Amino acid sequence: MPKPCKPGVPHLSLAALALLVALGIPLAADAKTLYKLVDKNGKVTYVDKVPRGFDGEVTEIAIDAPATPSANPPPTVPRTSSTSQETPKRDINTERKEARARLQAALDSAREKLAAAKKALADGVDVEDDELQVIQQRYDASGAKPGAAGPRSNCFQQKGGDGRPVWICPVMVPGEKYRDRQKMLEDAVRSAEAEVTAAEDAYRRGTD
Repeated sequence: MPKPCKPGVPHLSLAALALLVALGIPLAADAKTLYKLVDKNGKVTYVDKVPRGFDGEVTEIAIDAPATPSANPPPTVPRTSSTSQETPKRDINTERKEARARLQAALDSAREKLAAAKKALADGVDVEDDELQVIQQRYDASGAKPGAAGPRSNCFQQKGGDGRPVWICPVMVPGEKYRDRQKMLEDAVRSAEAEVTAAEDAYRRGTD
């Protein structure tokens, strides 16, 4: 006689049921219970009906009924790209206004720079004290009496290389440092003029 089933009937999942089918275990179409048979040699067999005269361990297993698919599945909502929704439309008129404003700002800045460079050049005409140097000016002193006053109070008389008398008059004049500063100021004006020309050309090309 077959052994009685153990209390507490375990349930068989769909995955386990699919495995049994794959192993070739026959199941009735309306079977809701499966039996696990373990004979005295330890061989395990799954059947939907316990054979008569089976002498071994029998375990009853309840089979979960597969879920019935819904007749009206929820509609699939197409996914849309968030990037395409967030991308604003191009406004050509606004872009042109912004470009023109940038070009105008660049032109105004170049013109202001040129005006500042010209002012610096005009203000830099005066010689600074540390930009002066002393040179000796020579004047013909022929006919002048010895000890006579020269053209200026700081002049003195001496003989030249040819033996003729000359006046030696020290004088302060702008030196190399002054000329270097003037050249730097003039170069700044020329550079600013070139920037204005380039900015004016860019503005014309960008607004045509």
